Amino acid sequence: MKKYIKLMLLIIPLGGVVVMGFNNCARYGELENASTGSSSLASTSGGPSGGDSIDSQSLGIPFALLSAEQTLASMMKVTNLTTASAATLTEYTARYGSLAAGNDLNMANGPLMLGSTSLAGEVCNSLVAQESAAAAAARNFFGSINFAAGIASVDNASYALAIRGMARSFWGRNENASELAMLTAFKQEMSDALAAANRTAAASTRSLVVGTCAAMLSSLDALTY
Repeated sequence: MKKYIKLMLLIIPLGGVVVMGFNNCARYGELENASTGSSSLASTSGGPSGGDSIDSQSLGIPFALLSAEQTLASMMKVTNLTTASAATLTEYTARYGSLAAGNDLNMANGPLMLGSTSLAGEVCNSLVAQESAAAAAARNFFGSINFAAGIASVDNASYALAIRGMARSFWGRNENASELAMLTAFKQEMSDALAAANRTAAASTRSLVVGTCAAMLSSLDALTY
């Protein structure tokens, strides 16, 4: 958790948007699921209903923030997961109050980014569980990763392929050179922090991939549209 929160905080500026304001300390409304028109995700949270949302696009601002309901729906869609796990729904309920009540960028703040990262971590846990159980050729994101070996087996080329797949799906674009360098540095830092024996343990590869996935899935490029 600490490692991908740290990486997420490094990635935030890469979204290209300077976000100011801390006016999302309390929820003041709910949006329905934008893609389905249902309020099933909102009802899971037990949050209040009704109220107005603020839409940056109507004010001529070129970016808008995903609401809480849209955040979960988007995370599920871009990772190709069809069903949210019990752990994901529990985390969503716990973090609902820190996620955006509407779409205005002024709602982005520290609690929102940390809450988004925690939620992304559970979504990525599900994604890695699904993909690691499949044959490499059948995976959508991590065909280049050997989940049976430790982080020492993950070379930069294999890692870059996984990053490319996630960037295209999560961000709608390829990663740029500085983003790739930052993520590659994260991999190296994580490996260096492990004892030699742990670098060959399969759990270290899973931790690397979940951490990278969560950081990318909770970055501003993934939380705005």
